[in-house]
Amino acid sequence: MENIPTDSQIHGHSLIRGSLFIALLLFILSLSAQSLSTENRKAQKLYEKADKKYKDRDFYAALELLEESVLEDARFFEAYIRMGSLYNAIGEEDSVYSKFQRYFETAPDPIASVVEKLAFMAFDRGEYQKAENFLDHFLARVPERASSYEIDLLSKSIDFAKDQILNPMDSIIVELLPSNVNRFKLQYLPSVTIDNSSIFYTKRDNVNGDEDIVVSYFRDGQWSPAQSVSDRINSPLNEGACTVSADGRTMIFTSCDGKNSFGSCDLYISKKVGDVWSYPKNLGNPVNTIYWESQPSLSADGKTLYFSSNRRGGFGGRDIWVSKNSNGDWSSPINLGSQVNTIKDETTPFMHPNGTSLYFSANGYPGMGGYDLYKSEKTDSTWSTPQNLGFPINTYKDEVSIVISADGLSAYYAKEEQKNYEILDSKLVSIDLPNQIRSNAASYVVGHIVDVKTGNPLKADVQVVDLATNEILYESQSDSLTGVYYMVLPVGLDLAGYVKKKGYLYSDFHFVTEVNSVSEPDSIEIELVPVDVGEKLILKNIYFEVDSYQLNNKSLSEIENAYQLLKENPKIEVEIAGHTDDVGARAYNQRLSELRAKEVYSRLIGRGIESNRLSFKGYADTQPIKPNTTESNRQSNRRIEFRVLRTKL
Repeated sequence: MENIPTDSQIHGHSLIRGSLFIALLLFILSLSAQSLSTENRKAQKLYEKADKKYKDRDFYAALELLEESVLEDARFFEAYIRMGSLYNAIGEEDSVYSKFQRYFETAPDPIASVVEKLAFMAFDRGEYQKAENFLDHFLARVPERASSYEIDLLSKSIDFAKDQILNPMDSIIVELLPSNVNRFKLQYLPSVTIDNSSIFYTKRDNVNGDEDIVVSYFRDGQWSPAQSVSDRINSPLNEGACTVSADGRTMIFTSCDGKNSFGSCDLYISKKVGDVWSYPKNLGNPVNTIYWESQPSLSADGKTLYFSSNRRGGFGGRDIWVSKNSNGDWSSPINLGSQVNTIKDETTPFMHPNGTSLYFSANGYPGMGGYDLYKSEKTDSTWSTPQNLGFPINTYKDEVSIVISADGLSAYYAKEEQKNYEILDSKLVSIDLPNQIRSNAASYVVGHIVDVKTGNPLKADVQVVDLATNEILYESQSDSLTGVYYMVLPVGLDLAGYVKKKGYLYSDFHFVTEVNSVSEPDSIEIELVPVDVGEKLILKNIYFEVDSYQLNNKSLSEIENAYQLLKENPKIEVEIAGHTDDVGARAYNQRLSELRAKEVYSRLIGRGIESNRLSFKGYADTQPIKPNTTESNRQSNRRIEFRVLRTKL
């Protein structure tokens, strides 16, 4: 598949491969009956009549006459190649393949470019041994073509595909999603929320129909009947290829040829408050251009956008690009580079909620045929060599998109039925992923954020930080009407979680997730305490070296959030209290608790907080919050605590 329609989100297919082959077909179709291989006069006469019909642009009548001619002489190879050329002109690819094969079998010296075409056509049908035979025959005639990009890729793909057939991955059971989801003629390009409770996707009622975005919800053990996501989003034009953030409250989608469009297809954003989606807004420059931007994928927090585009500055036809959102503005997109993109097409990116595993569809790497699905892992700023997801996920057909569940165990994608490379039917399916291609999981915390005194829902900032690097991995906000929030937790990391709102003491959490373990999602109801005299806040992500008052670098995110709390509430004065457990002498613990409190005090003074707003004091083990009977309890008692002393007038 070499052409993707610019007014649609799905792949198209090119019936011809290369300008030289087009020129050859035009030459073949222009041939007259002056010098033919057959000596059968009736076959010759039928060929001459077919030539006249061709010149009258009556291709079907010409084909009938040519079919009759080969009944008279089964080895009339000129008739076969002309039939193949005519079938190509009317878009019947299977018949092209059939007639060109008969030409190859009957012609004493087949035209090399036709044999080349047969090699590609056989490969596109999963007939890998035939493809290899045709390719060998072609290269024996034109050995200098072996090093060309297309031929080298075909050769490597044949070898890869044959090996995959002999050594497939674990058995995969494909399950069709229920009829409440698959209720349209075509459904494709799914996107799911992190809790797998909502699936958004593109639908068409017929092959040439309007594209719309629909959603189905998993409730009471079953999927609800899919319905339009919103009348504010869908229109008489094409809307599709959507992506949603982990919480399902930010959507970016593709709309083509809209009145506010920069080019053929642009990316638009809509946000959900309560149950209502906002009117879409074109992302504008620098994301959208006069070129084709489509097939977006949002990171879990909705702050990083991956998409496919044929804009200038890429490596091939369509490349994958990335843009980051800061304070509501999207950055100039950056090409993922040659580690991911090739001189051909890379499309339908999907970034897993773990923030490191990128899945995408491409036709520029060795594969099973057409577009295959690949995975690349991000480490710092580099990407691993893309891994083909292998057979039987990839086949000789086009596999154009896949989304992976947060736990990394299952996937959703569309299975298509095609004829002559026209998509006739497309259904959404799910599979359990083989171990070889699973990604690290991501778990999540979900709940509500409310005011502790009134119980009213609050719109608050939610943040997850990697304590090893102090990198913010996830940022979002709770729903202003319901207070519902999600906190995404990639596995294998030591994480801090923060929930913040101006005028309130923030809540903080500590999570440790292990690689190769799938954590059950947790539910935490969060009650934020208004800033007021006497209120306390335990700084749960303050860490000291053993028997020392030296702060560990893992504490930097907590220091930053404490600083922001004081900066946003400039009228409060705070005591920083140090506490220990009951292990060791009281005098030692008293000094240690005081030095630790002073260290936090000094860090905040160093950030610019006025010294008259802060004080520090050590309490040793005199104010435990739990009995010192277990190591877990003693760890809770070793803490740094903020206490609001007074509020300035």
